[in-house]
Amino acid sequence: MTAPSDLRRHVAHVTIGGVGLMLVVQATLEDAEGAVAAGQWRLAAAAARETVLTCLYIQSLAVAGEPGGFEDMTTSDPFAGLPDEVVAAAMALAREAPALRAETAGPWLERLRAVVAETERGLGLGAPVPRLRSPEGMFAALALARSWLPAVRELGLPAIFPEEWTTGL
Repeated sequence: MTAPSDLRRHVAHVTIGGVGLMLVVQATLEDAEGAVAAGQWRLAAAAARETVLTCLYIQSLAVAGEPGGFEDMTTSDPFAGLPDEVVAAAMALAREAPALRAETAGPWLERLRAVVAETERGLGLGAPVPRLRSPEGMFAALALARSWLPAVRELGLPAIFPEEWTTGL
């Protein structure tokens, strides 16, 4: 993946991508891990599909993706500007999940985690995004996002968190 070519695209990639990792990808990856542990292959497939689609969307923000929210990604192309082989490899994970068995699930899960890790590395933050499902997670995530808000507003990008999460009462 190459670096974004302009400031607005870079800020969109880092901020929207970072929030997407914290709010969507962390949860759906945990869902996939839990489904694998329980042998619930269809649930693993659904969680993997959401995980890879969101990761691909985040990656696309660096090259051609349209900045937007995660509530309704049906209006955006999560593959915009991405090489066909990247899309195919990621989407194969969701297609493979219903056929998983206990003996094949471990390597499959590692491949899913690798997609997530590559997406996070692509943000170029130099450190992992905070884990929301941890004792300090929500506060760390809000602190990080608040530091991004001035740039997001100045560049006219979509809000990265609901307004009530980031302003005083």
